[in-house]
Amino acid sequence: MGQRPKFACAVNGIFVPDDLLAREGSSFKIVGRISDVINVAGKKVNPAEVEAHLLRFSGVRQAVVFGRGSALRNEEVAACVVAPGISETDLLHFCREGLSTWQVPKRIFIVRAIPTNERGKISRRELSGRFSTDHPRSSLR
Repeated sequence: MGQRPKFACAVNGIFVPDDLLAREGSSFKIVGRISDVINVAGKKVNPAEVEAHLLRFSGVRQAVVFGRGSALRNEEVAACVVAPGISETDLLHFCREGLSTWQVPKRIFIVRAIPTNERGKISRRELSGRFSTDHPRSSLR
């Protein structure tokens, strides 16, 4: 996984933000952060799109999608989901029906609460580290 800049920077005196934009008519809408985009074998995945899909599944209370390292694909899509009584298998099936193949998470971790950092914020980078294998480092189930 390549290193990404932590903060926006100035390039040739021009401020370059980390915002990911989508055009809506004659204006733009912020739809995420460039640093959150997951590179799956050259295909770009916006975590917000996958999260929105997961949240359409009845009973899913919260979903956070992030990239984690993959020897074959550079990164792979993974998710942490608060969804009591719902199985990973059911959620993966739901994703396969409604998302492009490269957007479907390789793993969905069902948790009681989405882990946050010391400031109480969700950090995709920290989730990627914590869930870098199929056996998370701390038990959140």
